[in-house]
Amino acid sequence: MFRSVPSADLIITNPTHIAVAIKYSPDEFPAPIVRAMGQRKVAERIKALAKEHGIPCIENKPLARALLASARVGSMIPAELYVAVAEILAFVIRRRIMRGRPLRQVVA
Repeated sequence: MFRSVPSADLIITNPTHIAVAIKYSPDEFPAPIVRAMGQRKVAERIKALAKEHGIPCIENKPLARALLASARVGSMIPAELYVAVAEILAFVIRRRIMRGRPLRQVVA
């Protein structure tokens, strides 16, 4: 699971206790995929890997808790969470574009 964290597009956190790594690749899947998730020490490791690889960590307590309760690693996020995750992905993508990163790196 930790090996897939560097390929994530963002990490959704409940700042210290939960971390969920999300990858969005529209060419492969119709919805974002959960690459890794965990609590406490596992969450700390996911966040450390994200920092090491420049992956943004976005704090959203309700969404982190909902993903932990209903999502599975390696599967698409639950349909009821599409809008919430899409809003965060859009924010991350806009931020990357504003920093001058090519679109290929934004949604690859």
